Amino acid sequence: MDGNQIRSWGDKMAVVLGRFLWRVGSGIWLGTILFFSLVVTPAIFLELPLPEASHLLLRIFPAYYGVGLWSGGLALVGSVLHGWYASGRRAWLLFIESLLAWILVVYVERLLSIMKRLSTTSSRFAHLHGESVMINTVIGVILLAGFILESWLLNPYPGWGDAKKPPV
Repeated sequence: MDGNQIRSWGDKMAVVLGRFLWRVGSGIWLGTILFFSLVVTPAIFLELPLPEASHLLLRIFPAYYGVGLWSGGLALVGSVLHGWYASGRRAWLLFIESLLAWILVVYVERLLSIMKRLSTTSSRFAHLHGESVMINTVIGVILLAGFILESWLLNPYPGWGDAKKPPV
């Protein structure tokens, strides 16, 4: 059986539901990362002094990472459905991508709990903040790569690779 063939109608619906859940969860998560990183954080640092901006962001981070945990969980459930009911090894690539991103957001949540107990002016806080920013960027790249993977590798455009010339 080819990796893109589905065994039954029920399996096909499970794959469609899985991909839908993965797209919604990953889309919300990636959109949150982009909006927070490109709009919210710069605006806060432009309007507030550094200590106040850091304090405000520490208050926002639990909700921000909560969105990542919930939407990442939705993407993870969708990728399991897709991987389980679609045939072929490539079907599990979304699960691997989702699991890696979700593990990273759990790790950043733990960093945040440590950061809350530190002074925002301490060197340890600055180090953990830099680490969390780097991991947040990696998660965004992983999610973006997942969208490319899902739209290109798992559902290639019919006819790609054909040597047919267009009609003149």
